[in-house]
Amino acid sequence: MTGPQWYTTLRREAGIRPGIVLYGNTRDIFWSRDADAYDTLPQLLVRSLDEFTLRATWDLVEGLRFVDPKHAQRWDAIVARRLGGPTRGAAYDVGEPDPTPTRPIALDELIGRYRLVLAEPGERPLLIVDWSHLLVTQPAHPDPGERQWLLRLGKALVGEPTQVLTSDTLSRPGGLVVLVSAHLGAIPPIVYQGEPRIRLLSVPSPGRDLRRAFFDRHFDDLQIAAQRAAPGTIAHNSRTSTIEQLADLTDQLTTADLRQVVGLSRSVRERLSPERLLNLYRFGDQRSPWEELDEAKLHRVREVLRGRVLGQDRAVEDVATMIVRAWLGLAGLQHSARRVKPKGTLFFVGPTGVGKTELAKACAEFLFGDEAACIRFDMSEYNHEHSDQRLVGAPPGYVGFEDGGQLTNAVRARPFSVLLFDEIEKAHGRVLDKFLQILEDGRLTDGRGETAWFSETVIIFTSNIGAAGAPAGGDPAAYETHFRDRVEEHFVRGLGRPELLNRLGDNIVVFQPVADQALRRDILRRKLAPLGAHLRERWGVELRLPDDVLDQLVGQSRTEHGGRGLLNAVERALMNPLARFLFEHHHQLRRGRVVTVERADDDLDFSLDDG
Repeated sequence: MTGPQWYTTLRREAGIRPGIVLYGNTRDIFWSRDADAYDTLPQLLVRSLDEFTLRATWDLVEGLRFVDPKHAQRWDAIVARRLGGPTRGAAYDVGEPDPTPTRPIALDELIGRYRLVLAEPGERPLLIVDWSHLLVTQPAHPDPGERQWLLRLGKALVGEPTQVLTSDTLSRPGGLVVLVSAHLGAIPPIVYQGEPRIRLLSVPSPGRDLRRAFFDRHFDDLQIAAQRAAPGTIAHNSRTSTIEQLADLTDQLTTADLRQVVGLSRSVRERLSPERLLNLYRFGDQRSPWEELDEAKLHRVREVLRGRVLGQDRAVEDVATMIVRAWLGLAGLQHSARRVKPKGTLFFVGPTGVGKTELAKACAEFLFGDEAACIRFDMSEYNHEHSDQRLVGAPPGYVGFEDGGQLTNAVRARPFSVLLFDEIEKAHGRVLDKFLQILEDGRLTDGRGETAWFSETVIIFTSNIGAAGAPAGGDPAAYETHFRDRVEEHFVRGLGRPELLNRLGDNIVVFQPVADQALRRDILRRKLAPLGAHLRERWGVELRLPDDVLDQLVGQSRTEHGGRGLLNAVERALMNPLARFLFEHHHQLRRGRVVTVERADDDLDFSLDDG
């Protein structure tokens, strides 16, 4: 059997090393061309490594199992002869081989017998210890019973005390013990550290070629919506393009996942497109809001966003372009055809109160119909070295392990969302490392081993980097250059993580200061709209705010604080005295009356009149 790179390496190493540790995607199923079927990893090894004369698999539940009854017979015969008599239950002295060559046996005893078989001239045993990640309770501190079989294993790998190296012995390969583990951390390091006789070998998820071969092999089993053939192409291109698309969309899925995707396609009532089928498998019965977008709505995206965020036309244009690019399926295609990256990534930078968070919320409402689809993470809360565990969950054995991570849980609960990471410059550098994987692979695995997919999300970072020394004078080009330089300085020289800056690319969006008085008045009018609506709903009264009152509030606000400066001025000069006035006259509040606000020198005057 020829296969992926890890298998080619395994075949080579099996001829020179007495021990191999396989870890990673070891619980998957693997296609065996020789058997024309799917095997578990131990089945694949005992079937295909036929250069070994005796091949067996052991685990805690089923004990010792041989690939062939004759192997069990010969194994027992060797053990019996070397122990000086027949072993109980041995099949070597029976006329016919045992048809069910399995038997319970403790691991330390099994390795002892393996050493006896290993010493037999002409025999080359293969012993696969399956589920080995469940054999040791604390890999860093094995208990005495566990140390016993580890010692026997070490002696089996070392071989005889005296070894003669001749041309004959060097060309005669020996036996092999393979430990199959779900993850390397479960194997005691004392087994392999500083031990050249043992090779650590990671088994990855199937690559694109293997995924493509799987869907080609099972295409007739798929119940999938027919793909439109491009004009001028022949019919079989529809099959080819569908297989290619599925191979791209299933990046990082195992073969067992692929089998379940095929089963899912046959269990749903309607035939789905490849993308919808994969979304259904990953996210459950949730229709993608991206599919609900249409051309008419997209033509209004700039108008809708400008209705929420004033004075930031360049930022609105960047967000609108990102949305259109994602709707067309072009997001991330310059990097890879896998389509697993987030739909869009933007880095909002600028002074406080200029609309960064507001634009993120407006984007969420436009895309997903609900401002609550903007999930905000205050990165000032993740400024410690181990804060990354809050995002992805504590590792096994630690407090809170069963709760999962805040970020991974949020994405699994709402896979179609805008993820807003506010004040990203305050996060610890170790936390930022998690974003490298998200932006590159579109996924993150939590401490419980569950994967969260970010392929349907929009990721927005916000930052105030450079706001303190921003140039004045109204030159937009100099202003933008200043912020871009400060961002680069922070990530490259400050954090030493230029790779994260590279992931962001040209998606840094600089927000301009909100200094124009007319624009600030328009912003203030919109911010006060909820106040008028509340008074109308609660008391039935109307609120009248003339333009000169708005101008006074704008003049009393701090320009360098942007929109938040306006809100602070409103609270100080309007909301507080208005609250006192309404409380003193609350018995006079009734439907049809009007609360009028007027200027009175530097203060505001209030009156309650009939409309």
